[in-house]
Amino acid sequence: MSTENETGRSPVTSLDLLMELQGEQQSFRFLVRALAALLATAAVIAVGSVIYFYFELQGLRAEYVRQAQLNEVNLRIVAGEASRQRESTQAQLVAIREENEAARRQAELSRELQQAGSPGQIASYKDRAVSIARGHILGKTMNEVTSQVVAMVLRADQAGSVSLLTNGERVLLQAALDDWGGQVESATVRSEFQTLLDDSNGLADQGVGAAGLAMLEYRKANGNSLGWNRGCSTVVDYVNQAAARGLNEPMLLLWKGQCLRKRGDALLAYEAFSQAAKLMETDPEDITLEQSQMAHHGVGTTLIALAAQSQLPEGQDRNLALQEALSELRTAAKIRADRGSTRVGVAYTEENMGFIYILEQDWPAALSHTENIDNILPLAWNLTVRNIAARENEQALKRAGTSREAVQEMRRIQNDTAMVLSLMDCGQIDKAELMRLLPQTYSDEVDELAAHCLVESGGI
Repeated sequence: MSTENETGRSPVTSLDLLMELQGEQQSFRFLVRALAALLATAAVIAVGSVIYFYFELQGLRAEYVRQAQLNEVNLRIVAGEASRQRESTQAQLVAIREENEAARRQAELSRELQQAGSPGQIASYKDRAVSIARGHILGKTMNEVTSQVVAMVLRADQAGSVSLLTNGERVLLQAALDDWGGQVESATVRSEFQTLLDDSNGLADQGVGAAGLAMLEYRKANGNSLGWNRGCSTVVDYVNQAAARGLNEPMLLLWKGQCLRKRGDALLAYEAFSQAAKLMETDPEDITLEQSQMAHHGVGTTLIALAAQSQLPEGQDRNLALQEALSELRTAAKIRADRGSTRVGVAYTEENMGFIYILEQDWPAALSHTENIDNILPLAWNLTVRNIAARENEQALKRAGTSREAVQEMRRIQNDTAMVLSLMDCGQIDKAELMRLLPQTYSDEVDELAAHCLVESGGI
C-alpha cells in the first residue's frame, strides 16, 4: 500500500523549487509595486491637497481683502450721507440766521411799527408792504419784522372805511403772508396766486400771479430733483407767462435756468443764467447771496456742458469759455463759503471744476483736484472724473515709458473709484446729466461705471 503511494507521488525537483520561488518573488514585487502606487497616490493627494488649500487660502485672503475694501467703501458712503445731512441742517440754520439778521437790521422799522397807530400812519407803509410781498415771491423772503408790515397794512385795509389796497395788491399781500407763515394750506396760497393771474385787469398783477405760481411749482419740482415731467416744465411755463407780462426778475430766470439745465437745454439755460447775472449787476443791493451763488454756478456749469457738446454760441472761443466757467465756479464756491456752507457744501460746487480739466485734457490737474474733493466726501461725478483721468493718465504714462509703479497707481485709482461707484445710489450718479458735462467719447466708460443702474432699472 505504502509502496503504491510512494510510486504515485512525483518527486520534488529543483525546477519545481525554482518556479515556486519565482512565483513568490512575483507576488512580492506586485505587493511592492502596489505599495509604491499607494504611496505615490497618497503623495499626489497630499501635494494636491496642499496646492488646493493654498489656492483656497489665497482665494479666502483675496475675498477677505475685498470684503475689507467693501466695508471701507460702505463706511465712506455712510459718512458721506452723514455729511450731506449735516450740510442740509447747516443750510437750514443759515436760512434762519439770514432771516434773523434781516430782522435785526430792521430794528428801527420794528420800533416805527409799534408807534404807528393812526390810519394815516399805517397808510404810509402801504407801498413798502406791497414791495415786501412782491419781494417775497421773487426770492427775498419776509422775516418777523417785514411780515408785521404786511399784516398791519392788511388789517388796516380790511378795517378801514377807505380801502388802502387795490384788489390785486390785497390778494398779493394775503398770499405772501399766508405763504410765509406756513399755517395756511398750500392749495389756498396757490388759489390766491391763480386769482391774481386769471382775474386781475393789470398786466403787472397778472405777472406777479404767474411768478407766485412759479415759486410754488419750483419748490415742488426741486423736491423731485427738478424732473422736467415732475414740475419743472410748469415752472418754465409760469416764468414765461410772467415775462410776457413784463416781469423779468433774477429769481425767475434762475428757476428757469435750473430747470432747463436739468432737462439738458444748456444753451437756453446759459442764456437764462447770464440774463439773471446781468440784472443782478444793475441792482446788486437787492440780491441775496443765494441768488448770486445760483447765477455763478449756473453760468459755469452750462458753459461746461456747451463746451463738452460742442454747442458754444458762434464766435465764442472754447478755451476762453472754459476759463470763464472755472472763474464762475470759483466765485460760486466762495459765495457758498461766505454764506456759511460747510466744506461739503462748497465741494458740491467745486466738484464741477473737474469736468473742465477733462475737457482741457489736463490729467494730473484732474487727479489732484478730484483727490481733494474725495478727501471731503465721495461724490459720484467727482469719482467718475477721477476714474476717467486715471484711465487717460495711465495711457499717457505708458507712452512716456514711466515706471511700472506709476502705472499701477493709476489702475488702483480706477479700481477704487469703480468699486465706490458700484455701491452708490443711481440718483446720485444721474447718468443723463453727467453725460452732458462730458464729451460723447466717454459714454462707454460712464456706461461701465454705472452698469448697476442699468440692471436696477431693467434697462436694455
